Amino acid sequence: MAERLSGLLTTGEFARRSRLSVKALRLYDRSGLLRPAEVHPGNGYRRYAEHQLYAARLIVLLRRLDMPLSQIAEILGAGGADAGALLARYWTDVERRLAAQRGLADRLVRSLAGEARAPDGAWPVATREVPDQVVLTEQRYVTSAELTWIRAATDRLAAVAQRHGGPAGPRFVVFHGEVSEDSDGPVEVCLPVAAGAVDPAVAAVRHEPAHTEAYIPVIRGHFEPPQILSIYDAARRWVRDHGRVVAAPPREVYGYPADEDHGDPGDLICDVAVPYA
Repeated sequence: MAERLSGLLTTGEFARRSRLSVKALRLYDRSGLLRPAEVHPGNGYRRYAEHQLYAARLIVLLRRLDMPLSQIAEILGAGGADAGALLARYWTDVERRLAAQRGLADRLVRSLAGEARAPDGAWPVATREVPDQVVLTEQRYVTSAELTWIRAATDRLAAVAQRHGGPAGPRFVVFHGEVSEDSDGPVEVCLPVAAGAVDPAVAAVRHEPAHTEAYIPVIRGHFEPPQILSIYDAARRWVRDHGRVVAAPPREVYGYPADEDHGDPGDLICDVAVPYA
């Protein structure tokens, strides 16, 4: 009965019954998540009410879901159906994040398994003249987790092109800004068509001016990050080292017949190209 002075539980008994460590209880006290029912003014001993065991045990379970303390506090403050809705929303976000991470892990597994290293980390850079073109275009702000949009946009543009005489050149994807987990580009998918073949009222069309570009062919073994990011670096470095300046955003030009999803590590997939002046 010594542990139940004033009808309250000592920190030791509360920790044992809630399955929270004394260290965790101190942390939750400082953060305001689970404050003691009483703190002795003389010796500073903390005591807890028995009804607080429910909140403590709930904290233990929510921490097993890797829930941040700030969100646990919201659930404790909500209660009932609102608390359930908050937990459901949190877990939906977790599953969405895990799905994106699983996709990234799968791509990295394929990339590392089929990796073909360039000699001494160098990639051969070539140059070419690109004539002016009329292109069907679709543009969107996407993060790296949303880049599958490129395939859907390609299919839509290809369908329009087929109804108006077919493509007049290889598809290319322009990265107008950084694309990462936190940055969303934007990204533009372009498909050349004959001048005047598509009415702008039917689909978005723009003029791509003639330019010179430095390019590096990309094989399947280099197509996924981090390898392809190093290829972009190499192309930009070549432009700088030759006293030129980047004249337009970098792009990937898909002029090879290989299937992007199936084939050998050495299959050519696209060119990483950097227009320069």
